[in-house]
Amino acid sequence: MVQKYDPDAFHHHSNPFVRFVERRRVKAIIKLIDIQKKNRVLEIGCGAGNVIEKKRSGKLFGVDISPSILTKAKHKLNNRVDLFQGDAQVLPCKDEVFMQVICSEVLEHLLSPSEALKEMVRILEPKGRAIVSIPNEQLINRIKRVLIRLRIFHWLMTRRGEYQEMPEKMQDEWHLHTYPLKDWLDLFKRFFSVVRLKKIPFFWLPLRYVVQLEKQGRPSGRPIF
Repeated sequence: MVQKYDPDAFHHHSNPFVRFVERRRVKAIIKLIDIQKKNRVLEIGCGAGNVIEKKRSGKLFGVDISPSILTKAKHKLNNRVDLFQGDAQVLPCKDEVFMQVICSEVLEHLLSPSEALKEMVRILEPKGRAIVSIPNEQLINRIKRVLIRLRIFHWLMTRRGEYQEMPEKMQDEWHLHTYPLKDWLDLFKRFFSVVRLKKIPFFWLPLRYVVQLEKQGRPSGRPIF
């Protein structure tokens, strides 16, 4: 699926509005991250590194299940970020070793988002922070249906280069979950405190949600792997 619908291509899409939404999403995530010099930060499902590359401080790590997208990330990040392969639902990390984690546009692809959230809790230090982003699938699909009826969807959404396809409905094969916002928030609250919610790109056009989650507890200093 990563090879068919390369997520990196959305950041370089021929449609300027798609690029604008991606930039707004990344900017919102980065603004919610408060990294001190010694903090360890992990991006879960880092893809080609388009989010974590924006941070210049802290000890940065990225994990993805796809070897091909990690190869792209290595070229982009130029050894600034320690990258490793792993499953978001079973992370190869010890307990309570990261101060912050990023998980952007990943949970909807997983067999069990709950397992991934449980793993985030496990690897975060007490009082650690998770920044999660999810798509507003219902609104996105309504907009796509309008564009399809107007016969301009494929004209607007075809991408240049190797990865040209964009599905009319992501859940046909790319997204496994299409929860409304309330269901996502209810799921998050099983594991975290929900601190902040940002609507991307605008409050009145929430195509994406960026959510700040926090874990409670006291810090510890355990080794990372």
